[in-house]
Amino acid sequence: MKSAMSRHQWLLLGIGITLILLLLLLPSDKSQTQVAPPTPQSQKIEALLALAASSRNEEPQKTLEYGEQALALLAQSPDAEAEVMALSNLAWAKMMLGQFTDAARLGEQALSVAETQTDQTLLVVPLNVTGLIYWRQSQLDKALTYYQRALTLAKELGKPSFEATTYINMGLIYSDKAEYQQALECFSKARDIHSGLGEERPLATALNNIAGIYAALGDFGEALANQQQALRIREQLDDRPGIAELHHNIGITYEHIGDLKAAKVQLQTGLAGFEALGDKTGMAQALNALGTVNQKQQQYDAAKTNMERALAYGEELNDGNITGEALLSLGKLHLAQGDPQKARRYLERGLAIADRLGLVALQAEGRLRLADYFLAVGLGDLALERANQALQQALASGDRSQLRDANALLAQIYERKGDFRQALASHKEFKSINDALFNSASQERLAWLRSSFEDEKRQRQIAQLERDKALQDEVIRQQRFTRNIWIVALVALAAILLLLYGRHSQARVNHALQRAILMQRNLMQAVAHEFRAPLARVQLAFDMLLEADAGERPQLEDRILKGLEELDELIREIVKLIKAEGSPRRAPAEGIELAPLLETLVARLQPLFPDKQVGLSNAGPELQIMASKKHFEWLINNLLSNALRYSREQVQIACSVEPGHISIVVDDDGPGVPEEERERIFEPFVRLDPSRTRATGGVGLGLAIARRLAENGRGHIEVSDSPLGGARFKLIWPR
Repeated sequence: MKSAMSRHQWLLLGIGITLILLLLLLPSDKSQTQVAPPTPQSQKIEALLALAASSRNEEPQKTLEYGEQALALLAQSPDAEAEVMALSNLAWAKMMLGQFTDAARLGEQALSVAETQTDQTLLVVPLNVTGLIYWRQSQLDKALTYYQRALTLAKELGKPSFEATTYINMGLIYSDKAEYQQALECFSKARDIHSGLGEERPLATALNNIAGIYAALGDFGEALANQQQALRIREQLDDRPGIAELHHNIGITYEHIGDLKAAKVQLQTGLAGFEALGDKTGMAQALNALGTVNQKQQQYDAAKTNMERALAYGEELNDGNITGEALLSLGKLHLAQGDPQKARRYLERGLAIADRLGLVALQAEGRLRLADYFLAVGLGDLALERANQALQQALASGDRSQLRDANALLAQIYERKGDFRQALASHKEFKSINDALFNSASQERLAWLRSSFEDEKRQRQIAQLERDKALQDEVIRQQRFTRNIWIVALVALAAILLLLYGRHSQARVNHALQRAILMQRNLMQAVAHEFRAPLARVQLAFDMLLEADAGERPQLEDRILKGLEELDELIREIVKLIKAEGSPRRAPAEGIELAPLLETLVARLQPLFPDKQVGLSNAGPELQIMASKKHFEWLINNLLSNALRYSREQVQIACSVEPGHISIVVDDDGPGVPEEERERIFEPFVRLDPSRTRATGGVGLGLAIARRLAENGRGHIEVSDSPLGGARFKLIWPR
């Protein structure tokens, strides 16, 4: 079960370091003596060490920065314990960055400082960190010496948790060395210690590792039993990394016993867990195992995809074990697909990594697969040589699964070579090992374990469904309550808004009514005032007509007619103003081309003012507006009439398109409008004295009507000085 072992290794490293950090919190010999109060310098060092420890896994570069700062302060204020921690953190960070030479040097330096102190607990961290660094470099024997020292120290200090953690680390090294019996002994001791201390999480780790050893020895029943026990503990702890790892390992066990369907389900569950955690090491191993299952199911494309992804992760992580396994798996796949040359390239690369790192189980697997290749291409002698090498390595490691596979292959090779006696001997050996692996008792135990495992899983699923249903019911109740609260709140808010809107609308109506009443009152006063003068003139002329002689009558009659005409014009303008005031705010609009409209209005007004010039510019055919044509003509006509009436010689009209609106500018060269009077000229019957009087024509309603019409169309009129010297009226109309 080699593919699971390196995964165990990385899982346990984190657990081991966690326990080491806990040990550092235990009182040392210093606690027995009076300690001086901390100084600002020592507090700063302590803070830097805490920052270095917290960032060394995720951000090792920061750990280097904090560690160097701490060492600089320690040069001024020596403290052996703090120096050991600083050097150990630096060593760890260098290891995480792949700088193993520097990491080992710093680890040894930390160990040297610790060895000069009487407090033995200072040795705990540097021994474990340095052992781990050599382990990562695959210097297994050297790493083992550090862990053996750590084990002796744990026993002397009476620290059972530390002792159990060290046993697990030693067991993993023995496993990498394929010394499975010694590994099993270490893991079993760790299991017993953790069980006695009631430490469930490390107990699950020990059970998982024991399962891996039993799988490597071919006892899949014991492997599955330990895995199931570990999984139950992990699920109780809601340990997601541990749960993913165990599903992965159970999947490999099912693959070994030939239940490929169950294996795939477990491996996919493990892969999903690793992906959720972002664990690339676990993902790589699960993908490689899934590839093996797919290959056995003859789903070669899926197998190739799985194995190539595993290889990519292995190379990214610079993990020789994962990379070597993926290469050997790809080689075996290409052999199955009938491509021996490509298979050989993968196999030789994978075996080279296994030889370089001294990974015994991987070395045996690589030589077995190369023997397959040589047999496939007809090189029987080379196949026999590689198979015998694999057999010897399997014998040395005690891996019964590899012993069985080696004897099966040797039987095929001898049969091809015509050495039937040796072929029969190898086949008998294969059958003997295979029967031992899968005897009736072990098969019955496996069947029972698988059945109980599936039954437990169904019970957990049912319990989980019941919990989910209860939770869902509670969520629905909460949602209903929240929904009702929202409905009540929204209804209340709507009622408040309607009330406020009603008040606002009523206020607007009241304001509009007051404005209309005021305007009507002002209009009536203005009308009465405007009617008084012409009526007085007409009445006076009538009185004089009654007493006049025949020679004076024509002149008086002419005065009466002019007065009546003036009254008639006044009445017509008042009617126009009333219509403008009462015209709808949104009169039906249509598209109007400005150029033809302006030309028509200019042609209509020009004969009434023959001594004045009217210029029209920038009114291109593309200029169009949306407006009521009748009201817009009326509006422009009033502006032009006003300009022509008060101009001296010329009036200029121009159009322009601006963001969001069109501007129509009417300039004249008349006397202009003083700035303080520019609002008053839009009031009814207002004429500016002395230049703008009744003598110039008009009754003073044209501009008032123009403003009303502009406002009704959502436009407005601005008054300013004209470049011609008079007034400029600018109509701004929305597009």
